[in-house]
Amino acid sequence: MRASAFLYPWDVVGDPAAPGRLAELGVQQVTLASAYHSTRALTPRHPRHRIVTARHAAVLYPPDAGRWSGRELRPYPQTWTAGRDPWGEAATVLRGAGLAVHSWVVLAHNSRLGGEHPRTSVRNAYGDSYPWAPCVARPEVRAYAVSLAAEAAVRPGAGGTELESCGWYGLAHLHAHDKTAGVPLGGAGQYLMSLCFCEVCREGYASAGADPERLRTAVVRALEPLWAGQPEPGPPPGRTPGREQEWAAVEELLGSEAAATRAWRSAVASA
Repeated sequence: MRASAFLYPWDVVGDPAAPGRLAELGVQQVTLASAYHSTRALTPRHPRHRIVTARHAAVLYPPDAGRWSGRELRPYPQTWTAGRDPWGEAATVLRGAGLAVHSWVVLAHNSRLGGEHPRTSVRNAYGDSYPWAPCVARPEVRAYAVSLAAEAAVRPGAGGTELESCGWYGLAHLHAHDKTAGVPLGGAGQYLMSLCFCEVCREGYASAGADPERLRTAVVRALEPLWAGQPEPGPPPGRTPGREQEWAAVEELLGSEAAATRAWRSAVASA
């Protein structure tokens, strides 16, 4: 079995001891972030800093200008790690220490993209936008994600790829300083609050046999008791529901409308 560690370029750039320290731990492979979302990262052993604040989603290498020329949706460059190509610099020294390097690519999690292009974001049944969550059903988002994956996955020296966030990010996924714990939604409530109602997804629900507006109304109606503190359908308190039980709760809350949501999301995932 090969032991691997997830790592950021800023863990390595500026710290000559980092590759050797990893190798001494028995790590054989590093999955190194090449395209990543905004974050605040602790670097407890770095000689120059303790906190790195990645202010927005960005690529940690120089993107290909020709690939993105004329494209409205494109990756953003980073400015918080020194050097023109932090990924390439880190990968080189890691390989020099005998470590295999894979590329770690985050695709559909980008708050800056959602802020600058609001139409691309997931939109819930209430009409609220999730700017951190590009809707993967939208053709322009899919084209962006495919191009980003193709570019970031084949960085020079990468021996493999880890693709993250290939689907819809819903309510549960963190965004900045989240304050969403006041009403503890279970799996069914999270599913309902994560359904997208942008125009592309509305058309998708219609293609699956549902009336999009009736479906949206059903989602809102099903959520209202949960906001009032009523429990979701499911097993007794203290027992954790499995996926099948969560889906049964969705069906109980939405009735016949539930099937269209699953059909559309499955169609997008398998496209």
